[in-house]
Amino acid sequence: MPKEGPPERCRDADTEVSTVLPPRSLICIAALVVLATLAHAATAEGRLAVYAPKAASSKRAAFRVAGVPAASVRGATLRVGRSHRSLPLRRVRAGVRRGRVVVRLGSARHPRRIRLMLRLRAARDAARKPEARQGKPAPEPVPAPVPSDPVPSDPVSPDPVPPDPAPADCLTAGTAFRAGNWPGDCWRPFAPASPFNRPIPDGARLVSNSSAIVRRMVSLYRGPGKMSAGDADTVDDYLHPLYYPTASDPVFTLHCYETSWGTCPIEGHRIRIPDAARPAGGSDAHLAVIDHASGWEYDLYKVRSKPSGGGVLEFRWGGRTRLDGDGLGSNATAAHFALSAGIIRPEELAAGRIDHALFMVVKCTAGMVYPAGGGGAQCADPADAPAGGMRFQLDYTSAEIEALAVPRWKKTIFHALATYGAYVGDTGGTGFNFQFQSGSTYTSFGHEDRLVDWAQTQPGVTPYNGKYVFDVGPGVDWSRLRVIDPCVTSGTC
Repeated sequence: MPKEGPPERCRDADTEVSTVLPPRSLICIAALVVLATLAHAATAEGRLAVYAPKAASSKRAAFRVAGVPAASVRGATLRVGRSHRSLPLRRVRAGVRRGRVVVRLGSARHPRRIRLMLRLRAARDAARKPEARQGKPAPEPVPAPVPSDPVPSDPVSPDPVPPDPAPADCLTAGTAFRAGNWPGDCWRPFAPASPFNRPIPDGARLVSNSSAIVRRMVSLYRGPGKMSAGDADTVDDYLHPLYYPTASDPVFTLHCYETSWGTCPIEGHRIRIPDAARPAGGSDAHLAVIDHASGWEYDLYKVRSKPSGGGVLEFRWGGRTRLDGDGLGSNATAAHFALSAGIIRPEELAAGRIDHALFMVVKCTAGMVYPAGGGGAQCADPADAPAGGMRFQLDYTSAEIEALAVPRWKKTIFHALATYGAYVGDTGGTGFNFQFQSGSTYTSFGHEDRLVDWAQTQPGVTPYNGKYVFDVGPGVDWSRLRVIDPCVTSGTC
């Protein structure tokens, strides 16, 4: 970071002072103090929006930016005390689209004197107002105060209700997805009629032994297990990395090396896969290729050989499913769900909204029900054990969830469980759990794991041995889970 910044032009709300002043001038310092007390300051060229952090530490600061079109951001500067540095415009705009900009502070020693300053394009709608046409001055906007205390809020304090969902066309956009331009929070795979994308109707029928199944799960496991960020590229990563190929990526010929399971449904298929893409580091070695050009998602299990530059890609088994279909009938998980189905992506958590059902992992199952195509490891005692494909719902109203004394990220997960539910998609571990997207989605290309990046500023997320632990269990009554009858999902009752 430079010791002294370049000369600056000091501005007030109405006039741009063209005289170039030294950075340490008392006039400039006084002007910056004024800016730090306002959320928006108008200038002759445009607007300067100043934000205090929503959360800050000695290494990172997170800023909540609402109501600002990303395209209107013309420049971004981070001020820490008297120092300042420019920020990458493309990365800042990406954060503005999500409503949250996270910035590394390096060796900053003034976490309470941090400001994000966005230079915005001048508003042009004032000239179109009737008052302006009649010669009357347009009313000046009322500046909003910048919070003076950037310390993270109490993890149990209530958060605002999530915003309304994004336009429907955002849910199907995808032809431009690639490394570095990953889907945003409002994207979800598969058709609206997919079992993963249909909300549970009011008064949905339950299976006859719903209470007994829930009692068994809660008594054995006392709620879901902890989830973590930071497992990417390690042997602890049993999650699903998702990759988006482009026309310039190398071609791979798919080869299933398992010979005792019958005919592999995607044997010999030739598909493009990003050269840097790698499977999850755990023994399941999952890898998903979401190819919007062909309209297919390819799901691979136990990838063992992926040569650089293309060639024969070897994996134990796999399948594919249409991106505009139901997300079923693939063959890389026990239930034959697509690897992208039900996965919690960091973009969704950051936005505070998950518009689909969740993927659920349990220790063992007893058979399978619709929409599953398989069950996984079978329980030694099948009495009241969950079945593969079984759909669980958290029986809370939206108001009840909002009243819980838990962080926003938990409420986001609970809202999805209450609205869409969770399907048993695989077996493993010691209890039951939900699944994040694998951070290898990002780290394979040299990018930071977005979930790790976001988790570092979140209340209720615990750092542990270089990872970040999400303890989903506390704060809600898990005995209020219930099991939806499969006929509801299949539409036969």
